[in-house]
Amino acid sequence: MFRIYCDETWTSPSEYANVKTPYIVFYGVMVDDSIESEVLEKIMVFKESRGLYPPGKELPAEIKWQKVEEEWKDSRRKNIPNRHEDFLDIFFEDLRANKLSFGYMFVNKKKYDEVGQSFLEKQSNNRHNFFFMMYFQFLYYCFIKPQVKQQKCEIVIDNHDMGAEGQQYDIEKLREILNRKLYRDIVPKNQLPLSDDVKKKLVESVNLVSLAESKESSLIQMADLSAGCIRYVLERELNPPPPKNQLSLFGDTIQEPASGKENLAYYFYRRLREIKGYSNINLLKISYHHRFNIFPFTFPPSVTPPNTTI
Repeated sequence: MFRIYCDETWTSPSEYANVKTPYIVFYGVMVDDSIESEVLEKIMVFKESRGLYPPGKELPAEIKWQKVEEEWKDSRRKNIPNRHEDFLDIFFEDLRANKLSFGYMFVNKKKYDEVGQSFLEKQSNNRHNFFFMMYFQFLYYCFIKPQVKQQKCEIVIDNHDMGAEGQQYDIEKLREILNRKLYRDIVPKNQLPLSDDVKKKLVESVNLVSLAESKESSLIQMADLSAGCIRYVLERELNPPPPKNQLSLFGDTIQEPASGKENLAYYFYRRLREIKGYSNINLLKISYHHRFNIFPFTFPPSVTPPNTTI
């Protein structure tokens, strides 16, 4: 059985003046439950060895995008390795070894808000429908269709207000949307009615949608740090970095990263393209690389909600 840990991140309106394009990004990391404990054990050993278990605390310090600048400055000041870079190294090691999958869907945030408002004018009291139809697009096309197929999977979502809208997730709504879409896709047209047993098996392919606290989930933290790097690249429309041994980071001359976020974003991009078969990945374009799926979502010209009815 697969388990998908996911969340979303977006450009806040206060940041619009500093980016080329604002985005909302749905993202996640997927692991087979048979090796999940192995992956988590490796992360735990890393955190223990790098001082990420504060004295007297039950949980290790949370690794997340919001702490990137602090870690970068601290590592430079003390001349010690950057723990966020090393944490990403675990991600890439397991991605290369086919132990993890990663996927993200990005949407123009201004267009997302515009279409969302149009949707709410038709379904004024059901913000969940629009939000989870977008979540369906991400989960289905990045993970379920290309990799999970008819196998069972569990979906774990970071627990916070839905898209910062002040509403809590209605997780059963997402499960319902996913199950019904899977059922429609698998049943051939003009086929005789399926037995109740077969229907039940299809409907239960997504057998759990639950919530988790990011501070308690190392895999959500790993996905969060990766997604932060990706959103930074998307917002600034950064070109792929040059080959590993080329002196320049961003052009014909050597330039010092302007911030910890810029440094980590390029580190992520470079490490990703070092994986065999991934050297041509462009984080701004669609990709169906094995275990690394990029899905740029665009709304129809008519500015209508996505065609995902239940």
